[in-house]
Amino acid sequence: MWGCTRMTRRRLDCPAGSIWRLALWLAAAAAVAAVPADAADPKDDIVLGAMLAEFHLAVASSLAAKQQLPATYTEQNLADAAQLARLTHRPKVDGTADFDLALGAFLAFAGSLDQEDKAPLSPSQARFLACQLVGADTLAFAELGRRMQIDSDGAAACIDAFAKATASWNERLSSFRLGPGLIQPAGAGPLYVEIAPVFNPANEAIAAMLRESGLYDLLADRLNAQMLLPGARVLLATECGGTQGFYNPERREIGLCDERIAAWIAATTASGD
Repeated sequence: MWGCTRMTRRRLDCPAGSIWRLALWLAAAAAVAAVPADAADPKDDIVLGAMLAEFHLAVASSLAAKQQLPATYTEQNLADAAQLARLTHRPKVDGTADFDLALGAFLAFAGSLDQEDKAPLSPSQARFLACQLVGADTLAFAELGRRMQIDSDGAAACIDAFAKATASWNERLSSFRLGPGLIQPAGAGPLYVEIAPVFNPANEAIAAMLRESGLYDLLADRLNAQMLLPGARVLLATECGGTQGFYNPERREIGLCDERIAAWIAATTASGD
């Protein structure tokens, strides 16, 4: 079976490798009207990491946004995205994709781009998020730290930065945690996911990828098992006509634009690394 599978005790897993190779080349072929020569390209992890990062950043931004999602992410948005990654990623087991590895590969790639490339995430933002993750788990993100040239002093600074971000997260959101004896604030609700039908062939390849893999449903289920949000909301993966994002507070709708993922696929396809 392609995609993520639901298993007992809320364990949700995705098979490593092949689904992401298929997804990458489906989307890349639609985007550039060409079939890449090597369908086992190591850039698979970067594409998976981009999809993970976009999920975490979209949800994180909605936690602070009152109207439209910011055009550029704040440090709080980036730090909250790291917290969401820690809540929803699981240690790799045989036959499943390594989400930490993929997210690290993506951030190392995004951090290496030129500012002029105008990718959906700037190099400095990628480095900030990378530091948060290294601070969260120096072993799991050791390769990311190496590629970002974070030395021992830098790692210590990242650990301190992550600790401060965690304190801020807990101050704002600890009351929404789920667990025995815990009562959530009035209005708290789960995160839902909807993959909208689209018209552009490249975006439809991405939408099909997300539907078939179940990746965002997996992440939402893991998040909902840990905590509720300040109001139920829907993460809507949709065609936007650009790489912006949006949050509609009245409808509690988080817009994650397919074009953002398409931009990352195009960047990895164009990269000679």
